[in-house]
Order: sequence, then structure tokens, then C-alpha cells
Amino acid sequence: MHFNVPQFVDIEDKIAFQLTAKQLGWFGLGGVVLFLIWQIVTPGIFFVWVFIIGALAVVFAFYKPFGIPFSSFLTSSVKYLAKPRILVWERRVKKEEPEKPKHESSTNKQVKIDRYMKEKGMQEVDDLAKILDKQSRI
Repeated sequence: MHFNVPQFVDIEDKIAFQLTAKQLGWFGLGGVVLFLIWQIVTPGIFFVWVFIIGALAVVFAFYKPFGIPFSSFLTSSVKYLAKPRILVWERRVKKEEPEKPKHESSTNKQVKIDRYMKEKGMQEVDDLAKILDKQSRI
């Protein structure tokens, strides 16, 4: 069976005046707030509020910082500023009990082997340093 797969699922549908439902909602909310302010304040102060509420409605309707709606961006910003930023590093100390060797002679042998390998490694590093010093003087 063949099915038609929609191509533009991330694009919202335009409802009226080439605006989406969310954009119309923000402008509707701005209009309701402006109506309530008109009932409360004088006309001179009302026009200041028209500019402020209108700018907020436009920002919430159209501005998308980092590709996300401004309302989500503002919510995330407030949550980030409200949560505590105290980071506590808890060092977990692991108590290890030293293993008791079965035979004392095997421990002495291991210490001697470790010391020999360490000295041999240091000697190889010294030899390499001498070789490099000699070749740099040429």
C-alpha cells in the first residue's frame, strides 16, 4: 500500500490574515489587555500602554530566538535564573584494604622487578635525550 506522507509538518497552518493560530492568540490577548487598560486609565496614558502592549504582542507573535518561540525562550530563561547554581563535588573515597601477599618472597621479587623496569625506562629516556641532543648539534 502507498500512503501520502505530508512534507511540511513543521510549518503551522495560516488561519487568517496570513497569521497562525498562536500569532492570532497573542494579538487577541494584547487586544483584551488594551481594552482593560482603556477602561482603567486616561486616554493620554493609554497610548503609552498601546505602544508597550503592541510591541510585546509583536515580539511574542513573530520573534524566534534560536529558532524557538519567544514565549518558550522567556520561560527557559526564567527557569535558568531561578534555579540554584551551586555545584557540589562529592568525592567518593574508596577504601581499599591492602592485599596480603601469600609469600613474602614473591612481594620482594615484584618490588625488585618494578624497580628494575623503572630504572630501565629512565635509562632509555636518558639515552633518547642524548641521541636527540647529538643530532641537534649537527
